Amino acid sequence: MFKPLEGVKVVDLTYFVAGPGAGRMLADWGADVIKVEPSFGDPARSTGATMSCPIDKACNPFYNAYNSNKRGLSLNLKTEEGKAVLDKILETADVFLSSYRTGALKRLGLDYETLSKKHPHLVWAQLNGFGDFGPAKDNPGFDTVAYWARSGAMIDLTEKNTSPINPLIGFGDATTSCTLAAGIAAALYGKARTGKGCKVMVSLFAQAIWSGSAGMVSTQYGDEYPKTRLNPGTPVMNTFKSSDGQWFYMSILEPDRYNNALLHELGRDDLVDDPRYCTAAASKAHSAEMTEILSQEFAKHTMDEIGAMFHHADIAYDRVQHMKEVLDDPQALENMYIVPVTNRDGSVTKQPMTPVRFASREPQTIEDIAPTLDRPAPLVGEHSVEILREYGYTEEQIQELLDKKVVTVDTL
Repeated sequence: MFKPLEGVKVVDLTYFVAGPGAGRMLADWGADVIKVEPSFGDPARSTGATMSCPIDKACNPFYNAYNSNKRGLSLNLKTEEGKAVLDKILETADVFLSSYRTGALKRLGLDYETLSKKHPHLVWAQLNGFGDFGPAKDNPGFDTVAYWARSGAMIDLTEKNTSPINPLIGFGDATTSCTLAAGIAAALYGKARTGKGCKVMVSLFAQAIWSGSAGMVSTQYGDEYPKTRLNPGTPVMNTFKSSDGQWFYMSILEPDRYNNALLHELGRDDLVDDPRYCTAAASKAHSAEMTEILSQEFAKHTMDEIGAMFHHADIAYDRVQHMKEVLDDPQALENMYIVPVTNRDGSVTKQPMTPVRFASREPQTIEDIAPTLDRPAPLVGEHSVEILREYGYTEEQIQELLDKKVVTVDTL
C-alpha cells in the first residue's frame, strides 16, 4: 500500500484508545510513530482483561489493535534527563500527539504555549473529553462518559422504554481517533505550505455531537428519541425478521419511488398505490400500521427469499450481524478489513485494520492496497536503545540513562 506519510515523525504521548488509535492510523499511513510511555506503561495494556482478552506481553490483542506499527520509548518525564531526551526528539519531530489532560502537560512543560514557542514547526495535537472551555473542560472523560452518556447516544439510540446502552468499550474512542488523525493530516498540509505547526484539538464530546448531528437538528423540530421499531420514523427504514429467524434492516430513502415496488415484491398488489402507504409523507403518518403489515409479510419468507426480492427491486438492505459473525464476513475478508495476525507467542487473532487505504495507481487486486503490519505493538520501551542511538546518544550515555531508570526497556 502506498504510504503518503513516510518521512513524518510523530511523538505519541497517549493512553487507552482514542489517542493511540490516531497514532496507529498515522503509523499505518507511513509515519514513524514513537510511543512514549512511563516505565509502568499505558494503562490500556491491561484493559483487554475486562473484555476477556489475554493481556500477556506475548499476546495482547486489544492493545495491539491501537498500537501496532509503532516503536516504543519509555521515559521518566518527571526527571530532567527524561524531559531532555523528549525535547531532543521534538526538535526534529513533525507531530506531538497527546491525550494527557492539559494540567498534566503544563506540569511537564509540554503544553501548546510552551512547545509552540520552543518548536514552532510542531503540529501539536491533543484529544480530551469535553473540549478546551466550559465547566467540564478539566473533567476526566472516557468515551463511555463523554461520548456516550453526555451526548444522548447512550439513551436515545436504544429501543424505546428500555434501559440505556451498555456501550462497547472504545467505540466512541475509535470514531474520534479517525477525526483526530484527519485533523493532524490537515495540519501537516498546512505545515508543508508554511513551515509552521499549529494546535489541533478534538474532544470525545464534540465527536459524539457530530456523530449524532442528524438527531441534534431533527429534535428541534418535533423528532423524538428514543424510537421503537414498532412505530419508527418511517416504516421502510427499520428492522424485520424472516421466517427462518434472521433479523435484517431495510433502508428506503425514497419511499415515493420504492414503496410500491416493495409491496409488489411482497405480493401485496392490493396495497400498491394505496394513499396510506405509497408516499413518504403518508407512510410516515401510518408508520405503526405499515410496520405491522410489513412484519407479517416478511415473516412468511426466508432470508434468502427476502434477499432475492430486495435485489430485484434494487432496495438497500442487509442482515443484522453480530460482531463475531463479521470476523468471517467474506466482504470484510476480501477487502482485508479483518486480517489474521500472529501474536508474539505464535497464536493468531483476527484483527480489525484501520479503514483508509491509499494507492498511487488504480489497484488491480487487494494486494495492491493491503494494510501493512511492520511490527506488533511495542513492549514498554522496546525500542528505547534503538531510538536513543538514532538521536546521537553514545552507548555510555544510554547505559547511564538505563542505570538511573530514566529510560526503561522491557523484554519478553
